[in-house]
Amino acid sequence: MSNWQTYYTFYNTDDPQRWGRSEMLAQFVVTRSWLAEIHQQSNGVLRVLELGCGVGALSQLHRGYVGLDFSLPALQRVPGHVRVLQGDMQCLPFTSNSVDFAFSWAALEHVPQPERVLAEIDRVLHRGGMLLLAPAWNVRSWAAKALPIRPYGELRWDERLSKATIPLRNSLLWRGSKLLPRRLWREVRLAQGQPLPFDYRQLAPSLVQYTYTDCDAFSAMDPHAAVVYFVSRGYRCLSHSTRRQRLMARYEPVIVQKPVA
Repeated sequence: MSNWQTYYTFYNTDDPQRWGRSEMLAQFVVTRSWLAEIHQQSNGVLRVLELGCGVGALSQLHRGYVGLDFSLPALQRVPGHVRVLQGDMQCLPFTSNSVDFAFSWAALEHVPQPERVLAEIDRVLHRGGMLLLAPAWNVRSWAAKALPIRPYGELRWDERLSKATIPLRNSLLWRGSKLLPRRLWREVRLAQGQPLPFDYRQLAPSLVQYTYTDCDAFSAMDPHAAVVYFVSRGYRCLSHSTRRQRLMARYEPVIVQKPVA
């Protein structure tokens, strides 16, 4: 990102809207169900890492919980008995092979270079460890710019065109015509047996007008791209185990498990 100070200031402003909801029952239930799977396979104490923990709403999941977030004001609202760290997901402050279960809800899209985060997760995750990844998948470029709520008068000509065509580009047919060819091409590359880079698009977020969903997103990521990134590195995908499931992935979490050997 070109303006690091703007990024830092935005996420370290005392604004609870930027840290996620304080109660997330659905996320708690889903995460706990997968955490139970890895717990059954482990004989020792687990280290559970949440990336982008906000105010620590999911800290009660496990006694081995550790939360990491970029926002210091958010972490200052975490209960005092919960272990949390201020840090950057792109450079995790953990040793290699030290985390048994990592998870992240609605956070990765806010990172300028998400491929660095995936590489870091791969590094710190223990053999046989599990990852639950659930960002806002496929954030629209017009949402990042908050175009639906901005008046035409303040927009450039290309932004006006983008705003006018939102209904068309948000249709299922349009989105499918864009996603499916890329997914098929990734499947072809996956069959070649080489580690694949993480395929994503950088966005231009509207950090000034924080009044529209996803207007602070830096990255548009396809869940299929996340799956093939890890599968190409020997991971087992538990959430999308077949090619058809990968090709039809929408907004559900991606769950992968690192190979034991």
